[in-house]
Amino acid sequence: MATGRGTDPRSIASVTTTSGSTAIGGPAGSFAAADVGRRITGTGIPAGATLAAVASATAATLSANATATGTITATVAAGGDSGFGFTGWSPETEAESTTYTVAAVNAGTAYPDKIADTKTRSVQRVRT
Repeated sequence: MATGRGTDPRSIASVTTTSGSTAIGGPAGSFAAADVGRRITGTGIPAGATLAAVASATAATLSANATATGTITATVAAGGDSGFGFTGWSPETEAESTTYTVAAVNAGTAYPDKIADTKTRSVQRVRT
């Protein structure tokens, strides 16, 4: 069962994963809407995975397919750890939180607004 939703990471015992699936389950009270976007780690959960969605207190969706089938203890990152992959940047909208990932930026398919226009040069005005 989840212990706390604040700034401390927490462990959830008996999380079930299925290899090749993003669906995970847990005992009552395991997940909350505030967990969306937070990193989750454990055996069979890919590095860098986050909770992409929370369907209920017992069911959630990973951002990447699980790599193993079984029952594990998972750790959900602290509330202050956005898990979005950008140090010092946090999304302003829900769309940004699901669109802008390190992988998307590295692939050149998405850019946060604050760094998107890095090639536009300002015109310097000269007094004559």
